[in-house]
Amino acid sequence: MLASQTTKTELFNACRVLFGPEVSVSAEFLCYLQPLGLKAAYKKKALETHPDRAKALGHFTEDLTERFRQVQQAYETLLGFLESNKRRFVGDPVFHGRRKKPHQKYSYRPTATRTHRPKDHYYSGRLPRRNLLLGQYLYYSGVISWRALIEAISWQRNQRPKIGQIALKWGMINSKDIIQILSERTLNEKFGECAKRIGYITNFEHIALVGKQRMLQKQIGEYFIKQGFVSEKDIEYLANKQRLHNRSSFGWK
Repeated sequence: MLASQTTKTELFNACRVLFGPEVSVSAEFLCYLQPLGLKAAYKKKALETHPDRAKALGHFTEDLTERFRQVQQAYETLLGFLESNKRRFVGDPVFHGRRKKPHQKYSYRPTATRTHRPKDHYYSGRLPRRNLLLGQYLYYSGVISWRALIEAISWQRNQRPKIGQIALKWGMINSKDIIQILSERTLNEKFGECAKRIGYITNFEHIALVGKQRMLQKQIGEYFIKQGFVSEKDIEYLANKQRLHNRSSFGWK
């Protein structure tokens, strides 16, 4: 499907199919989507939804056939968009400058050596007047690029334990329950949401599982330190700035 024939909604929906609901899809995300990243996401989703693996995954072949078709269609839609090189179709990103070095609002000097990659884009506007997570704050402060933020979110998501694993360890469900839940899960539905919907866990148990998952996942600041964007001292300073920003945001209208 050519980009000129593709609506913004179709592109956004295709991104959600391949990258999951955890990734915030926007015009910026599409502008910096690369073929290699798209191909990697497609391979992962194709492996998860291929009908030939229905028995191993505990799904019905018919269900996986439909999901696999949606994955293929999403991949073709986004690939056509990238190959046509018509990214203006979805609108320019909110930052229009050609700055290749991070814009720094604060006077601190990061002690870590940063690795700059080609085509990284840095935000240069004002901080949004709302609560920001640490990764968002670093991006809107000009410390990290949009691509680095997306990669950090993906890294954090891949590092955290699965809800099903925690529920199994806590004795809320067993191995057979997991297979049943996976077989009844709809497209893009999270495991915990499905388990709650069909009655394997209560709403309170789901809240507890999500809370435990967040406790066990690695902090996103660790990614930026390991990648050399900031040092441990820098991240502490910026985290304090983030907390002050979020406190003051309550007073904004």
